[in-house]
Amino acid sequence: MALFFVGYLITVTSTIAFIVAILTPRWIYPNTLPVSNTNPSSPNISNYRGIFYVDAGFPNGTCRDWILLYQDSVAACRPTYAIACASLAIAGASLSIILLWLVGGYLYIRRRRLAPNCVLSIALLTLFVFWISVVIWVVMITMNRDENLKIRRENIGFSTWIAVGASGGYLLAFIVFILYRIQVSRRKYVKGTDPNSRRF
Repeated sequence: MALFFVGYLITVTSTIAFIVAILTPRWIYPNTLPVSNTNPSSPNISNYRGIFYVDAGFPNGTCRDWILLYQDSVAACRPTYAIACASLAIAGASLSIILLWLVGGYLYIRRRRLAPNCVLSIALLTLFVFWISVVIWVVMITMNRDENLKIRRENIGFSTWIAVGASGGYLLAFIVFILYRIQVSRRKYVKGTDPNSRRF
């Protein structure tokens, strides 16, 4: 059962990190000047893009608002990929919360019986959330490359790194849940083949 608790702890941490990442807007610092060999990148801390919020750094306030809902002030800074990432972020956060609820439910039912299929469902849902989180930060990085189709470390904000860490946590939790699923199956098999053991 220790493996499951480890997976649960990693899932909680990853969920918190993922929600923090999508709620903080410092994902990408686009280049404000043309990129060349002498000027490889020119990010500006006042010009940044997030999942739900964008600020282009214009003094008139254009492109400085929430992008999930259509507004004239951000119409020019509201590409299709940004809306897709925002929608995926909402879906991923919702599924993460559902995942925590399922893990908590298993901690209750496991006292009555071992449920390998329940553990497998939790593992698959964890993997699904992992891929959602990966798609979000991969798209955000890919769609904000410069004219040389490159993006540098200076262009990537701390929110993106938090999201990458959350993805790694989800993947690690998936591996732990799979290992626990194997452990549960073996334990159930041993109990079932032992005539002196109690069945679950």
